Amino acid sequence: MAVLSKPAYCHRPLVGVALALSLGIWIHEYWVIPFLIPVLLTLILVFLSYVTKQRQWPAVIFLLGAFVCIGMVYTKAYQRMPQNHIDHVARYYRKNPVSIEGIVLSDAEKREFLNRKKTTFVMGVHRLKTPWGWKEKTGRVLVNIFRHADVAYGDTMVLEGKLHRPFEFSPDDKLSYIDYLERSGIQLILSVKKTGHVEVLRSSQGHTIKAASLKIKHKFDAILARSLTKNEAGLMQALLLGDRYNIPASIEELFQYSGVVHILAISGFNISIVAGLIFIFLKLLPIPRKGQYLLTIGLVILYAFMTGGRPSVVRAAIMATVFLAGFVVERETETLNNLALAAGIILLMNPSNLFDVGFQLSFLSVFAIISLYPRLMEICDHWVPENKSRLLRYIFQSLAVSLAASWGVSGLIAYYFHIVTPIALWTNLIVIPLVSVITALGLGLLLMGVVLPAAAFMFAACIKVLLNLMVGVVFLSVQIPGAYILFSDMPLWPVGIYYGLFFMMVFIRRPPRRNMEKLEVNL
Repeated sequence: MAVLSKPAYCHRPLVGVALALSLGIWIHEYWVIPFLIPVLLTLILVFLSYVTKQRQWPAVIFLLGAFVCIGMVYTKAYQRMPQNHIDHVARYYRKNPVSIEGIVLSDAEKREFLNRKKTTFVMGVHRLKTPWGWKEKTGRVLVNIFRHADVAYGDTMVLEGKLHRPFEFSPDDKLSYIDYLERSGIQLILSVKKTGHVEVLRSSQGHTIKAASLKIKHKFDAILARSLTKNEAGLMQALLLGDRYNIPASIEELFQYSGVVHILAISGFNISIVAGLIFIFLKLLPIPRKGQYLLTIGLVILYAFMTGGRPSVVRAAIMATVFLAGFVVERETETLNNLALAAGIILLMNPSNLFDVGFQLSFLSVFAIISLYPRLMEICDHWVPENKSRLLRYIFQSLAVSLAASWGVSGLIAYYFHIVTPIALWTNLIVIPLVSVITALGLGLLLMGVVLPAAAFMFAACIKVLLNLMVGVVFLSVQIPGAYILFSDMPLWPVGIYYGLFFMMVFIRRPPRRNMEKLEVNL
């Protein structure tokens, strides 16, 4: 008979808080509720929690209910547009070109397709030119300049172009481009013609740390471009710096069909390798142990800035920071609590991150690994005891991580991307160890490119061999019959059933082993 596990709130209080906040954000997204109602409910539920604090369950339920209401209130307040937001007046300026003054908030991406050049970045609006002069405005716009423009993060500039709503590129409303931009606080696009007016007024007006991290990133981009071919550099930029736009579409499609496209996005896997290599390097220096941990935390945060601060990167950086901080203060941390803390911080940064596919996949995969890996290793311990073959145990461990992560994200991948990849389990077994070595060599290449450029070719030569081997493995894996299954659409109800069974498997545990042995004897 299955036994329900111990309530999580006893030693994982942040898990309940993060789930309650998420529920509040979800309710706000799909239900229209007057702002005053959740505010009053929050006060009432906090009062009831205080009154019933001697009775554990009622107090916890009331408190979690209060956090649900807080999630609703916070989301409403976060999404509220000020009176001078540019979106309020944009409809009056769509027919004619408009001049906008603002600051560059992101790294400028320069792309080229079929001899058409484009520079793209996010701008924070400061002023808008009206028939009555310049007026102060707020908000964000996505800027497309249809030429390669000399633009950098932190530049204050004036642009002239056409202001319009974004177009919907995908017929699938599950992956809406408009929704994606709105989650980033962008409702409008400013398109600047090849001959349009672009004027930089002042430079270096952004955050110092972010500006420094982007300069380092550009230096690394140049090293990769100098040392590798265009396609190889594109793959390494994805693995090390989080930029996927230089990967050929055909190669990205192979990774998607083989179920290993996740390695092309910076995540906890990449952060763990980077943090580990940084710590190993710092151990070689005469630095106190706590200083090594603090420096590792600082460099991981800098790396997160450098790779664009995506939800998966922020989640991994927060978890790494909390884990390493535990060593600094000499206290053990709880993994699920760390995961919930990371989720809470990301949702406070932007509640709309809850509906970001990357956020959902990132947290579900890590949750699945945390929850299922120990159980899968129990099976491994039964078949391959610890004193037996280390190689066989390593294979089992890799298989357990891959299997747990696959179970966690398969439902969402089928729902959003209309694909199931049975081959992914086995492809990951080969590709992930390769990526670990490639990442380490890539960091070595970047370091040598800075301190000793003449020696960088040795790392580049090894990377070329391993990248081609990895792509070859991915290519061969998708040739196997049944490697992947494509379908036109996936309704929500099968995904609900899938995750219902998944969470039953997670939260209902086996009886003690001695009881299992008695059951086997009786049978």
